Amino acid sequence: MYIPPYNYCDRSCDHCSIDKARCLLYQTEMDERLHREIDGLGEPSAEEVVGRIVEDARKALRLVEEQVRGMGMDPEDIKREAAAEAPRPKSDDPLVEEGMLAAKAVAAFVREHGAAHPREAQLLRRSLTLVGPKLGRATMETGDEIEEADNILQAQVAHRALVAIASALEAIRRRQPELGDQMLDLLAFMKRLRGEIEQRWLARPCRILEAVEGDAWWGPLRDITPTLKHFRR
Repeated sequence: MYIPPYNYCDRSCDHCSIDKARCLLYQTEMDERLHREIDGLGEPSAEEVVGRIVEDARKALRLVEEQVRGMGMDPEDIKREAAAEAPRPKSDDPLVEEGMLAAKAVAAFVREHGAAHPREAQLLRRSLTLVGPKLGRATMETGDEIEEADNILQAQVAHRALVAIASALEAIRRRQPELGDQMLDLLAFMKRLRGEIEQRWLARPCRILEAVEGDAWWGPLRDITPTLKHFRR
C-alpha cells in the first residue's frame, strides 16, 4: 500500500523525517532546483512556481493515463463515468470552524506583533493556513479504508501545524513576556484542538498506516525511483 504524501505534506522538508529518496514530491522539486542552478536562473518567481505546479500536474495526469491504458482501460471512459458521480460533500463538522477561528486569531496576532519577531512570524503565517483546510478534509465522510487513512493523515498535518504555532508563540513569549497574557486563551484553545485531534484521529487504529513516534510521518512509502524518469527533462 502506498499513499502519496502530496495531500498531507506540510512542505517542511528540512524537518521531515521521511527518507527523501522515497518522496517523489521532494525529488522532483530538488531536480528542478538543481537544473535552475545549473542554468543560472536563481530563485523562481511566483509565476514560475505556479507554472511548474501546473506542468507537474499535467505530467502526473499523463503518467496516470499511460498506466490506465496499460491496464486495458480508456481514460476518456473513466472521465465520463466520474463526471456523473456527485462530489464528496464539504464537511460541516464544528471542529473545522474552530480550526479556522484559531487561524484567524493567529493571523491577527502576527499582524500586530509579527514585525518584531520575523522568524516566528514566517512560521506562523505558513502554519496557520494549514489548520482549517486540513481539518476540513479530515472530517469528511469516508467510503473505504483508503479515505479513512487519508483523513488520519490530514488530521496529522493540522496537529503538526498547531504544535508549530504553539512553539512559535512560546518563543515569542519568552522573548517578550508581556505578550503572555494575550496568548493564554489562544494557547489553551489550540491545546484543546490538539487533544481532540489526537483522540479522534491519531489514536485511531488503521490497518494500512503505521503508528510512529516523535516527528516522523505516518504511512508507508514506496521506492519512487522508477517513476522519476517520467519527470526528468
